[in-house]
Amino acid sequence: MTAMRLGIARDQRHREYMEDRCATATLGDSTLVAVFDGHEGSAVAEYAASHVVGVVTAALDHGLTGESLWSAVFPALEPDVPRAGSTATVLLVGNGVVSVAWVGDSRAVLVTTRGSRPLTSDHRIERRDELARCLAAGAELMPPYVIDPVTSNGLMVTRALGDRALRVIGIIPEPEVASVPIDPDAVGVVVATDGLWDVMTDHEAATVGRVGPAQAAAELLVGMVVTRGGTDNVTVVVGQF
Repeated sequence: MTAMRLGIARDQRHREYMEDRCATATLGDSTLVAVFDGHEGSAVAEYAASHVVGVVTAALDHGLTGESLWSAVFPALEPDVPRAGSTATVLLVGNGVVSVAWVGDSRAVLVTTRGSRPLTSDHRIERRDELARCLAAGAELMPPYVIDPVTSNGLMVTRALGDRALRVIGIIPEPEVASVPIDPDAVGVVVATDGLWDVMTDHEAATVGRVGPAQAAAELLVGMVVTRGGTDNVTVVVGQF
C-alpha cells in the first residue's frame, strides 16, 4: 500500500483560542494520522502533537504492534501538567489494516464506496460502560458532563490525556484500541475533532471525503461546519487510499 493522500483543514470558529492540534507522517509503508482536541488550554494537545511521530517511530523500531504499541505510545504523550487535557485519536494505516487508538471524542470514520464504518466510539456518558466507571469512582452526573463533587470541575469526555486532577472520578488516559482490515470497498478515512461531528453525521462526512482531492474534501468539510453554524474549534484530516 502506498502512502495515503492527505488533506488537512482547520478553523478556530468562535472560540478565543485554537486548542486543536494534529500531526501526520509517512512511516515506512504506513501513514500516521493523529488528531488532538485540547481543553483548559492547548498545552497537552501541543505536547502530544509535537511528540507523537517520534514516539510512534521509536515504538515501531522496538517491534511493537497492536495493543502493545499503543500502550507504550499514549503514556509518552502526556506532559506533567495538573489540569489541562486533550482528546487523542491516532491511526496507523498500512499493510492492509487501520490500527487506531483513542481517548475522548475526536472521531475516526472509515470511508467506503457506498457509506462509512466507525473506527472509534466516543468516550462520553452516552456509553454505559464509560459512565459506569466514572460513577463507580464517585463522579456526579450533570449531562453532558461528569463532575467531581468536591471541586465541581468536570469534563464532557470520560477519557483524556492529562486531566490528572480528574483521575479521582474515573477520567482515564488509557486508550481504547481497534484494528480494522482495509476491505476492497474502503477508500479512505476522515478523522476530526468534535467541531465537525457536532454538526455532521459520519455518513455525511464520508460522502464528502470520498469525492475529489483530499485537501479539497477537508476544506469543504470545514466550510460545511461554518455554514451550519458550528462554534467549536474544528480540525479535519481526510485520507484517501
